[in-house]
Amino acid sequence: MKSETMLATEKMLDVVKTLLDEVQPESLFVKILEVARSVLHADAAVLDIAGEKPLHLSNPEQVSISISAVKQAKAEKRAVVWNQLDDNSADLSKSIVQNQLTSIMVSPFRTPDSEAGYLYLQRAARSDSFTEDDSALFDSFVSVCEKFAFAAFDRIRDKESLETFRNVIRKDGIVYSSKVMTDLVKLADKLAVLPMPVIIRGETGTGKEVIAKYIHRHSPRADKPFIAVNCGAIPEHLMESLLFGHAKGSFTGAIETRKGFFEEADGGTIFLDEIGELPLNMQVKLLRVLQEKHITRVGDNREIPVNVRVISATHVDLEEAVKAKRFREDLYFRIQVMPMVVPPLREREQDVVLLAEEFLTRYGAEYGRGKYHLSRNAEKALLGYHWPGNVRELENKIQKALIQAVHGVVQPGDLGLDDVQAQAKESPRTLKEAREIVEREVISRALRDSNANLTLASTILGIDRKVLREIMERLGMKKEDFKK
Repeated sequence: MKSETMLATEKMLDVVKTLLDEVQPESLFVKILEVARSVLHADAAVLDIAGEKPLHLSNPEQVSISISAVKQAKAEKRAVVWNQLDDNSADLSKSIVQNQLTSIMVSPFRTPDSEAGYLYLQRAARSDSFTEDDSALFDSFVSVCEKFAFAAFDRIRDKESLETFRNVIRKDGIVYSSKVMTDLVKLADKLAVLPMPVIIRGETGTGKEVIAKYIHRHSPRADKPFIAVNCGAIPEHLMESLLFGHAKGSFTGAIETRKGFFEEADGGTIFLDEIGELPLNMQVKLLRVLQEKHITRVGDNREIPVNVRVISATHVDLEEAVKAKRFREDLYFRIQVMPMVVPPLREREQDVVLLAEEFLTRYGAEYGRGKYHLSRNAEKALLGYHWPGNVRELENKIQKALIQAVHGVVQPGDLGLDDVQAQAKESPRTLKEAREIVEREVISRALRDSNANLTLASTILGIDRKVLREIMERLGMKKEDFKK
């Protein structure tokens, strides 16, 4: 059996690991409150953080605290205990008795933004009182937690400084640093305030719906519905009913009148994804809605006005589809007022690792896996891959990697990119690597042509013989290897 010391040590290590896993100050404070209440067997806990962004956490949600106790702890600058039987001040005694408590324990809690915070614990009546040993443990616990808090704030500031250096931009759910995305978002900002139709073009998985939502959220219609419709996923016989609604009894199974997507989006935005997949008969009806700004439900003669902005998207070459008579030319010109092109991920090399880190953070928290980071080899593999599935494929690979990875580090194998890593080793990623490859190739040719005669080889290369020797030593090349 494990000794009490061993059990206590293991528990403390678990506490430290729990707190280390939290990288955001807000989530760290929530965890501190939970751990403090658990480790010190408190019935209630409160953590109050002052500063520019004040935070007040309590567990349970409503806790009556003694302001006198808080003031005294701050004045003494240490953890202090008050018990029911102690000779407390009148205010403290009143708080303990009125709230049916056995004891209170409070400690000041400092953060980089303020020294005016506090961590407050209490035990209800019929519980054992806090002891001086509890107070000493509490004091040490708060001291450690303050260091975690300072480290968390430092990480945030370091990350912000690094992202500023890397020109990383985070804008309403879109993360990027590449010029092509910067230009695209600038265009989206311009179009958002205008009422015109927009078509977003690009390969599958590039994030066309993300851009559509961004335009909607920055438009005058932001507080109205955003309805996304995948035109390629709707069976043709249901399409008219789903888009424009139907009247009761209009077909078998129509047991009640139903609104369509256009009515649901009234006042807001409808996003028609994969509009290039629309059947020709539906293209005619869609064109009429765009021109006349009203819809007619299936099985009904009434015209219902709709005020909807249409944003469409496709990966299909619409110009070729128009030539092939698969897409109506009049509809093409109606939706093609202002086209946007979302670049494929292979043209956004600056964004690949940035997006991967973003997905790691998001899904690491969602899956309860904690903090993970990419190894240098994983970064090289990500940059060396051509991403046929674009951002959607990257997101999928990161999700799978979180299941495979161990010790908080994602390796190329976890991403399913072992082959890419092997290719990355063969392909230069830096100017130094590229220069060495070229130097080795040119010198090798000169040595073969001169039968490893350094004087002749240096003449062929147009450099001094001594310089040639120095380069060969740096590259680990031996003239004996080139003798015929």
